[in-house]
Amino acid sequence: MNGHGEDDGAAPRRPQQRSQATRDRLLGAAVEIFAERGFEGATTRAIARRAGVALAALPYHYKTKEALWRAAADRLFARYRERMMRRLRELRDEDEVTRTRQLLREFVLFSAENPEVHRFILQEGTHRSERLAWLVETHIRPIFRYVTRSVERAQHLGFGRTGRPEHLYYMMFGAAATVYSLGPEFELLTGENATRPDLVEAHVESVLDVFYGSAAPGADAQEPGER
Repeated sequence: MNGHGEDDGAAPRRPQQRSQATRDRLLGAAVEIFAERGFEGATTRAIARRAGVALAALPYHYKTKEALWRAAADRLFARYRERMMRRLRELRDEDEVTRTRQLLREFVLFSAENPEVHRFILQEGTHRSERLAWLVETHIRPIFRYVTRSVERAQHLGFGRTGRPEHLYYMMFGAAATVYSLGPEFELLTGENATRPDLVEAHVESVLDVFYGSAAPGADAQEPGER
């Protein structure tokens, strides 16, 4: 304890806490700017300005723009994984139809709340680069494998739509996320905010009907021959 009745160990933690808060602001701003402008269009000056951080302080936290971009990607996909894994744990005792449908529902809701994820991917995914190769192998391929296997499983059990799993993967992501990544366009066209709760719920139901509408929610899907 110091003379003011405080724990001496508290003081050294304060600069660390400030440093972490600065990193969090930089990452939040980086996610937004990279999603809006892509890697080439983004500048560290714009990111620092949006974060409210001095440009000269940025290299202390991230040595290069690419290091900041990778950290932004890590943050986005960690947010996605945590959300989906939590929902998967909640659904572990549900039948396969319910679990599959509810995970797709969760992805639509996540997309509505985090439109920058789809924008970030679209910005990088239109041309080959070392960054895209890293993004695919580090973050996108595991999702692709999980989703395509789920699609194949749903098809095998008779409640999934027909088609090549890799095409259905892109169709699902487009159906779930495009209206939110193009939110400003949607609002100009319709006069409505795409993230209005009733519109999100209507969108969820439409997406579920397109991909898994051939089986009633909660139906007890079984392997052929089990009945």
